[in-house]
Order: sequence, then C-alpha cells, then structure tokens
Amino acid sequence: MADSMLTIGGNALGVAQYALSIYSNNVANASTEGYRRQTVSLADTGYIAVSGGLAGTGVCVCEVQRCFDTYIERQYLDESADAARWETASGWLESIESVFNQSSETGLDEALSAWFAAWESVTQYPSDLAVREALTAATDTLATVLTDMADDLDRQEELLNEAIGQGVDEANAITRRLGEINQGLVASPGDNGLLNERDALLRELAGLADVEVLYRADGQVAVFLGSGQTLVDGASTFELRSEGPKAWSSLTSASTFDGAVYFDGSASSEITVQVVGAGGADGGAGAATFRVSCDGGRTWLTDESGNVRLFTADAATGAVTVDGVNIWFGAADDSGAAAPGALAPGDTFTVMPKSGVYWYENTSSFMNVTSLSGAGADDTSRLTGGSLAGLLTTRDQYLGTWQDELDALASALVWEVNFAHSQGAGLTNFTTVTGTSAAEDSSAALADSGLAFAGRIQSGALSIALYDAASGEALGVADLDFSSLAPGVAVFDPAVHSLDDVAAAINAACPGQLTASVTNGALAIAAADGVEFQFAGDSTGLLAALGINTYFTGSDASDIALNPLLADPSRVNASAVDATGDANAGGNTTALAIAALAGKETVVATSAGDARSSSLQDYFGTLVGKVGAATATAAFNTAYHTSLAESLYDQQEAVGGVNLDEELIRLEQFQRMYQTASTLIQTSMELFDTLIALKS
Repeated sequence: MADSMLTIGGNALGVAQYALSIYSNNVANASTEGYRRQTVSLADTGYIAVSGGLAGTGVCVCEVQRCFDTYIERQYLDESADAARWETASGWLESIESVFNQSSETGLDEALSAWFAAWESVTQYPSDLAVREALTAATDTLATVLTDMADDLDRQEELLNEAIGQGVDEANAITRRLGEINQGLVASPGDNGLLNERDALLRELAGLADVEVLYRADGQVAVFLGSGQTLVDGASTFELRSEGPKAWSSLTSASTFDGAVYFDGSASSEITVQVVGAGGADGGAGAATFRVSCDGGRTWLTDESGNVRLFTADAATGAVTVDGVNIWFGAADDSGAAAPGALAPGDTFTVMPKSGVYWYENTSSFMNVTSLSGAGADDTSRLTGGSLAGLLTTRDQYLGTWQDELDALASALVWEVNFAHSQGAGLTNFTTVTGTSAAEDSSAALADSGLAFAGRIQSGALSIALYDAASGEALGVADLDFSSLAPGVAVFDPAVHSLDDVAAAINAACPGQLTASVTNGALAIAAADGVEFQFAGDSTGLLAALGINTYFTGSDASDIALNPLLADPSRVNASAVDATGDANAGGNTTALAIAALAGKETVVATSAGDARSSSLQDYFGTLVGKVGAATATAAFNTAYHTSLAESLYDQQEAVGGVNLDEELIRLEQFQRMYQTASTLIQTSMELFDTLIALKS
C-alpha cells in the first residue's frame, strides 16, 4: 500500500509540475500577439486488482490542447482580407482625391473659369494687347494645372506599381516560410511555437490576398488563393509574380496560326481578342475577323447601333486601336513580318498593356490573377481581397479611368479651341508657319497618318487669304482644289488625301505666292517676298489636326500647352477672315466662338470609347464627384469589413487568448495539487518507516 501511494504521489507531483509549467507559460505570453493558450487534459491511469476490488494507479497527462477555432479563423481571414482591400483602396483614393481637390483657388475648375473669363474680355476688347496678354497668362495657368494633375496621377500610378511589386514579394516570403513550418510540424507535431507562427503568417497573407486555408490534423496547412490556385501544399510552395505588359494566346485545336499578337501603347484595361471568323492575319479579303473586350471577356465592344464590332486581323500596317493601344498580328519572332497559318473561331488572345500579377505553377505555366472588375462585380477567378486587390483595383478601376477622363477633357478642350482658333485671324499676318503636330507617314491618307486628332478630320474645304506685305491689301482668297490629285475630286477627303497631297494642293492654289512642304511629318507654309497670308476658313479640321494657326499644342492633359507662336499676343485669333479676305482686325468672331465653349455641349470621348455630351466644366465637375463618391464608398466598406473582422478577432481571442484571472485559478489549482502530492509522498514515506520499524 505504501508503495502504491508513493507511485501515485510521484505521478501526481510530476503532472502538477508539468501543468504549472504550461499555465505559467500562458501567463508569461499574455501580451504576446498571436499566442494561443494551452490547456492540460488529465486522465487516470490503469487500475489494478486488490483484495476487495480495483485500485487506481494515479494520474497522467492525457493531452495538451491548443485553444484555437479553425472555423472562426477561416471567417476572420475572409473578413480581414476584405478589410485590407478596402483599407488599402481608401488610403490611396484619399491621396488621389487630393489631386482633384477644388477647395483651393488654384484648382482646375477655378482655372477654367478664369480662362473663359479672359476670353470674354477679349470679345469686348479684341485689339487690346494687355487683354490678350492676360489671356495667355490665364492659359499658362490652366495648362500648368492640367499637366500638374496629370503628373501627380502618373506618380500615383508609379507608386501603386511599386507597392504591388512589394506586396507580391511579401506574399512569396510568407508562403516560403509556411512551407518550412509545414516541414517542421512533420518532425514536431503540436509544436505550439510553430503553430502560433503559422497562424500569424496566415493572417499576414490574408492581409495581402484573399486565401482559403485547409487545416490538417498534424498542424500542416494547405493554402490556396481565393480563386483556387495553390500557394502552399506541404513543403511545396508556388510563386506569385508581378510582371510588366505582355500578351499571350490560347488557340483552338482547329487553328493553324503560328504567329503572335503584338501591341503598342498602355492602358488600364485588360484587352481580350477573340476570333469569330476564320482566315489569315494579313488584312486581305480572306482575313480573319475578331471581337474585342476591355473587361476580360465579360462584354464586347459595340457600334453605335449596339451590335458587336468586328475587326479585321492584320499586320502592323493595319493595326487596330483599342483604348489607345495598337494591336496587330505578326510572326512569332518578328512583329513586322506576316504571321503564318490561319486563325480559327475561338482563338483567343489576351493583351495586358499594363503590369499584372500572375500565379506560376512552374517556370512556364502561369495564370493571370490580376484583379478584374466589371458590371459592378469582381471576377472571382482573380484576386478579390487583401491589399493587392486594393492596389490593383485602385490603379485599374479607379485611377486608370480617371486619368483617361482627365485626358479626354483636355483633349476635347484642345480640339474645340484649336478648331475655332485655326479658322480665325490675329492682328499680324503670317509670312511662314509650321505645324506643331507631325504625321507618322506623310504619304498615307490623313485618316491613317498617326496624327493625334486624325479621327477628327473630315471632308470639306480650306481657304487661304493672301495680302500685299507692304500695303496690307488683300490679294484674294484661294480655295484648295484637290481635283488634280488622285482620285480626281476637288473636295478634300481624309480617307484619300495625304499630307503630301495637302502640300501639293497649296502649291497649286497659290503658285509663286506660297510654298508648302513637309519636313519630318510637319506641314510648313512659307510666303514669297512681299506676300503675307491668313487662313480664311477650314471646315475639315485639317489645320487644327496639323497644329497650324492653333491655340494649344499637345493632345491630352500630360502635354497641353500654349502654342509658342502666341508668345506674341498679336497672334491670338480674335477675328476671322471674310469671303473678300478682310481680316477685320477689330472683330471678335473667333473670340466669341471660343468663349461660348464655356456653356457649349461638347462631346468628350475617352480612349476606351466612352463618350458623353457636356460642357467642359460640367464634365470636370462630374469627374470630381466620381472621385469623391469612390473615396467615400471605400471608407464605408473599410469600416464595415473592419467591424466584422474585429468581431471575429474577439471571438477567436475568447477561445485562445490568455485570461489572467482564469490562468491564476489554474495555477492555484495545480499548486494545491503539487502540495497535496508532496503530502501524499511524505505520508507514504512515513508508512515505510513504520513498516521498517515494526520488522526490526
């Protein structure tokens, strides 16, 4: 009996000591972030038969349990990923919103108002040089505000791309460490330190991307992106990469195409090209046709009637422009060579004219997981949570769209003003003028010349008024006649006539008086000695597209500027030349036309094809409203998902966090057990002593 008591007491003493170490460790880590408390489960040991029945042999530690609820944790990871996405987006959108801030006197709305007011002054005092100088000063301010905004938005895009790359690197470092922890848990199952590190890393990973986690019985985890791609499986890990613009194909079994798709330019959209009609890629009569999507294939570009637009597959000379990106087909190893083989219906090409995030199964097999939103919903086959999704959607869905709209506003301003100004007359006649815009190919039809505003040029008439340099007397008005040029029609047609044809028509209309030439793609016109000239009207928009007699240079918010020619304020066109060649120096016809743009309904079209009729200031006001609404929505979603995540965090802490009051109760419980076991051992020793004494 004494021997049995000693054994039982010894067991109890060891168990109590072990339990005290476990609960002491809990107390010591009460403030350790991510620590999960442990509890000790006890069980009685075997029973032995003794006279009169069975007797117990003591106590043992059955299990050390880690207090952690995987069900709650999965929900927490989901909500924390959503919260991280919107918190990231909210922070960046606040920075972007500051670019559109109109509360200061230097905002774009104020600059536009001041600029239109300056034109109003010119309409009242068209010959006053001081008023003209005030106008050019207001123009410099307006152009500076626009270019500064464009620069600031470009810088935001650069910073977003840097943050995306850093986020991908962080995610890869976490997944590699999780693979190492899985290996460690194979060797040491139940290692609470490794398990705590595992859970902390999973929370960090959920802050970067939406993930799904499979918890295995031995403590290992399998981790997947929310879109299904494996990140961690045992010791194996799979990599995410942030890569620059690229394109790839997915061909059907019927396809014999042995080339590649190429592109030039950048955009925030993801362009999908899908073949619908079989054929080659040479632009010929039997060439393939394809449709185009700018949202990953959810919707397809349509024409004005709502029908899906079909494009012809062609080489570089017949490239199709979509959202400011030129797309063409070529040989696999030469973008300028013809692509061999034939395209088949269903052949699909993806053009990513921006950096993206990709999941790699191996060095050559990848999947595009760049966040993609459209029609009010996220594409669930891509990243939809975590800071990476927040960065990508901010860059592409918000910033990219707003950059496009700001450029569209500036482009509409440049075109409308230049179209009116190029038909007007200043206080000083020209002796020479050179266009500020250059054609890529002066021999190509102007509609295909590569001019920024080539699509705005239309058929019509253009006239030039000639003057005696000494007396200022009008020598007549010459109308350009293209009948001597192919195809033999008198009226200018941008689909037929080239810039070289325009120069030839000017030379034919004004022989011995004007000499027109093309240098480096720009049209130059020079008057003979004793001759000056003005432009007497242009219904084609040709002068505006070529940058001749224009007010602005540039084509969007990044490069809009006052034409350097207008450093001489007398060159500001306030009047217009009439049919007799009278420039009417005190007139205000052109100034009135430009001032009227303040309230004129103008079609503002983005490179993505979205067009809206509005006054320029109303268009900008709507853009500012969009920015503010998106920022407010992101802030609301941040608060909503953060609240849900915090609630789940608290639930997990209630399960696995350390409560000092409870731990002290446990410590006292096992302290008493330790003391009692010591007493039991002492009693058994006394019994031994008594037995020995009786025997002796």
